[in-house]
Amino acid sequence: MTRLLLLTDSDVGRLVGSAESVDVVERAFADFGLGRTDMPPKVYLDFPLQRGDLRVMPAAVGDRFAGVKLINSHELNPSRGLPAVVGTYVLFSQETGIPLCLMAATTLTALRTGAASGVAVRHLARPGSSTLGLIGAGAQAPYQFRAVAGELPIAETIVWAPDSDAERRDSFIQAMSQAHPKVAFRAGSLQEAAAADVLCTTTPSRSQLFPAGSVRPGAHINAVGADGPGKQELDPALLRGARIVVDEIHQAVHGGEVNVAISQGLMQEGDIAGTLAGVINGSLPGRTSDSQITIFDSTGLAIQDIAVAILAYERALENGTGSTIDL
Repeated sequence: MTRLLLLTDSDVGRLVGSAESVDVVERAFADFGLGRTDMPPKVYLDFPLQRGDLRVMPAAVGDRFAGVKLINSHELNPSRGLPAVVGTYVLFSQETGIPLCLMAATTLTALRTGAASGVAVRHLARPGSSTLGLIGAGAQAPYQFRAVAGELPIAETIVWAPDSDAERRDSFIQAMSQAHPKVAFRAGSLQEAAAADVLCTTTPSRSQLFPAGSVRPGAHINAVGADGPGKQELDPALLRGARIVVDEIHQAVHGGEVNVAISQGLMQEGDIAGTLAGVINGSLPGRTSDSQITIFDSTGLAIQDIAVAILAYERALENGTGSTIDL
């Protein structure tokens, strides 16, 4: 008899927090850089009329587990009262190929995306950075804050969102102010948010949001929103003047923050300094001066997903979380 463990989004959220997500995702990046993982390219199934897509993301780590995530990105869903991103993860045994766990992957995705930003500031941001600019107040915003604030002494967070999301922005600020009373949260303009020590961009934008001059010398940027061809949040002039580190070169060139600038001939693949794995493993220098602007181009890797999925699965077994079905 084969029993399949089922974990809901709420289960995953209770089992795994931001701090441990940063640690396991950092190890996943390190293993990726050392060739200890297997990660075929992400597959996109595009639905242009619906302004969405479905992504298939397989990965294997070590010699025990393999997994695949199926996840959508639909820009119009919030206007329908639906989440923009909904995911499902299946974790398999490498030994038998039998599925071990089926888990909701929306919270998992939010955790691992925030965690990558936490890893990036751990290795690229100036120590002591105390102001955070959040551009976008959607589902990813609290995960970005918690991951970054777990690594840096953030005292003030400036939040920008388009006017259409003003109510959501204000609700986010109120909730986060109550949860983190030592941090001052406030709404601000794009320029105010962009002038923070650390900046996280999490919008579905297809054009630059602010000019390069809005960013102060020495800032670090987690460019998260651009995760498909044609998406763009940053001024190409900002990219050309910064030290850019990506999660994976080919995926970034295809659909990361750098994809538009490269496709328009405004920069070249060779302008990318290298990968976050290289910085973690010491083969690539990170920040080279206090005045340098650093950018982490985060497209989202399947190794991040499986790292958090394994942690959730093992913790669920330890404390009896979830339900099972007979396959």
